[in-house]
Amino acid sequence: MIKLKINGQEIEVEEGTTILNAARASTVEIPTFCYQDRLSILASCRMCLIEIEGRPKLEPACATVVSEGMAVLTHSQKVVTSREDMLEILLANHPLDCPVCDKSGECELQDTVFEYGKGDSRLADPKRVFRIDDIELNNVITFNANRCIQCQRCVRVCEEVVGDVALGTMERGLDSEITGVGNSLKDCSHCGNCIEVCPVGALMSTPYRYKARPWDLEKFETTCGMCGTGCSMTIETREGKLARVKSQYKTGINGELLCAKGRFGFDFIDGGERITQPMIRKNDVMTPVSWSEALDFIINKTLNTLSNNGHIKGLISPRQTNETAFMFQKLMREVFQSSDIHASCRFSGLNLQPETNDILNNLLTQTYSRQPLAETLKSDCVFILGGNICDENPVSSYLVRQHKRDNHNHLLLASSRPSALDDIATEKLRLLPGNEARLLAALISDLAVSDDREMADFVIAGNVILEQANSITLLIGTEFMRGKQTKDCLLSIEKTTQRLQQQGKAVFVQFLFDRPNQLGLWHMGCQPDLHNDQSGLQKYHQDNVPDMFYVVGTDPLANCSADDPLEQAALNTPCLIVQTAFMNASAQQAMVILPAPSYGEDNGTYTNNEARVQKVRAIRPPAADILPSATVFAQIANSLGVDIGSSKVKQIFSQIKQEINGYQTLKEDFIFGPELNDYGLTATPPTINASAVTTPVVKALADTAPTVDYLALENYTLITGDSLFRSGKLTAQSKNLSGLGHNTYVEMNPGADYDEQQDYQVTITRGNVSLTAPLKINRAFPDKLLFIPEEQLCSPANKIITAAEYPCAVEVEVKVSNENNEHT
Repeated sequence: MIKLKINGQEIEVEEGTTILNAARASTVEIPTFCYQDRLSILASCRMCLIEIEGRPKLEPACATVVSEGMAVLTHSQKVVTSREDMLEILLANHPLDCPVCDKSGECELQDTVFEYGKGDSRLADPKRVFRIDDIELNNVITFNANRCIQCQRCVRVCEEVVGDVALGTMERGLDSEITGVGNSLKDCSHCGNCIEVCPVGALMSTPYRYKARPWDLEKFETTCGMCGTGCSMTIETREGKLARVKSQYKTGINGELLCAKGRFGFDFIDGGERITQPMIRKNDVMTPVSWSEALDFIINKTLNTLSNNGHIKGLISPRQTNETAFMFQKLMREVFQSSDIHASCRFSGLNLQPETNDILNNLLTQTYSRQPLAETLKSDCVFILGGNICDENPVSSYLVRQHKRDNHNHLLLASSRPSALDDIATEKLRLLPGNEARLLAALISDLAVSDDREMADFVIAGNVILEQANSITLLIGTEFMRGKQTKDCLLSIEKTTQRLQQQGKAVFVQFLFDRPNQLGLWHMGCQPDLHNDQSGLQKYHQDNVPDMFYVVGTDPLANCSADDPLEQAALNTPCLIVQTAFMNASAQQAMVILPAPSYGEDNGTYTNNEARVQKVRAIRPPAADILPSATVFAQIANSLGVDIGSSKVKQIFSQIKQEINGYQTLKEDFIFGPELNDYGLTATPPTINASAVTTPVVKALADTAPTVDYLALENYTLITGDSLFRSGKLTAQSKNLSGLGHNTYVEMNPGADYDEQQDYQVTITRGNVSLTAPLKINRAFPDKLLFIPEEQLCSPANKIITAAEYPCAVEVEVKVSNENNEHT
């Protein structure tokens, strides 16, 4: 520890601490513009200059390390004069347009001048004008060059954290100007983090521009509903209308970082066709009815089904809260007497092989690491396996990049398609979904992969890194759950973890879910119970056509792969009940439609990838005739003579704490006020769920290696998933996101014969299904691999992917858009 004095007060700090951080730790404020904790030190703004006794010159507090016996003065006359001079220079060319500037009221320059400026200026020359008009860098970011104070925060957050190189500096000195390449940001991630870190009104949010002032806004701390990272964010409204989304630096695991979907995509709640009242199909026409008539229909159908030993199936979206999911599974088990409950219609591997649910449950309760992501990323080796973290969990990828920079650890990356982390990976491998088991088996055994030179090289290098690492974090994309290799992949994850732990290594295992509450729904019990013979409930049989299919918040007819058991259930059941906020393909075919609140219209909690439980707050009430989903479940149960508990969120959460393993340790507070929304991490359950079958799993792990068909298809291979600006159909409702990137496209590397400046159309055919979309050329893609965003496949007409085969072989035809030339 180092002892020093700041303004005469003696303090003690760790060796290597900067004067700026030492001062802040002792509540002494030193102004800065260019400094931010997560960014590299630039020391260019000179606002943090301080005086050190015995030294002739002022020194920047952000870049000067403390030393024993140092005496620092932060407000001496010399320092005060220096700050006044620096502010005078900054204001010499800064436009005084505060009344129309979007940053007014929260501008760091404004606040600093008020606190440290001297109130007048010696400079009378005309102000320098870089540009007359603002530059629209893209659909969501506008740049005013005249307001820029050259702190370079935007350039550094873009390059060092996000991993883009979209912003840079032209010219030097007083002529310096921040710019995008070609005055546009068409190739950037459009995340808006440059707007968040900008201390002035140089970079502005186009959707928010001229809408409000900070003092006009009502603020709601909540959790993002786009993916499983669980970013904390502040949704701000004016007179009940959405104004903007921000994030606070000291809030949540993301600390003001957001992706494009999280920052700009929230306007989806005002898109789509809202369902505002119950409807029943009468004479093949959906007819609006009262709540009582709709619920009476469901109650009578339930009684009739149960009296005839019928089968009831349930499906709930991973965008629903824990409270809604908990009440839904109680409705299914205690009222409908069925354990045939599902929490995702996108994981065909679970739907086709129901026994994999037991293996999954074992992994979630025994192997899953309920640890903060920030701690797991400090491991000696971070291994990202499958999926595309940069598109599906963008902020998680930002944190991976930041921690690798700070900790200098190894990053192993095996993904099906290129990602923004490729440039910092110690070793990377292109790996088709389903081959995760084969790779893991090769890494922990002598399994030969000589038929794949790239995999063999990755295994050799990876083995050295894993051998030397004392701590390993395994972050697993869920792409493999779409295919028939799901069971083998889950077993391999278990086996790999056990083998590494036997070697004395600390191993952290977490999934990278691309939906906000997938883990929470599984915790709540939204999984089929297959072997609990004492329950007496209906079990899951994939070939059964249910007599009644209750769907909450999702769309199996659009989101399931062709021939998935859930899709077939929705197509063939005589009674499809869809409870959702927006009209979709399944609702259009339903017997009963029930309206539901959208995200942002109901309180509750999500459980993120870390197993951290976080609050989701309502920013506005739903329409008058829309009931909370949990209230609907309770009313159905009560009408059938079963009490499944209170439908109020606070009471449901208390019941969750009592009944769900691992949730007992959460904080008691459940007040939806302005305070932070983090409940804390759930604890590892002491015992696994009674319905899980552990003995066969353990035996399989101990005695056998998974047998996997290696997916190396000779034809073109099609994969899907989230893109950077799309997360299923929900984000397609966002006007802000609709102008970012390509709305529809097929991404591939067609070969050197294709000109990137030319427009092409790609037609993909499989069986009797085909679709055509513009070609997006990506030279980093492996040969004969195609990617189509999942949102483009979310219609019955585009069911080119089947549940039985993923990834799938397709035929490809590429044509020049003007039809004058053709490549096939």
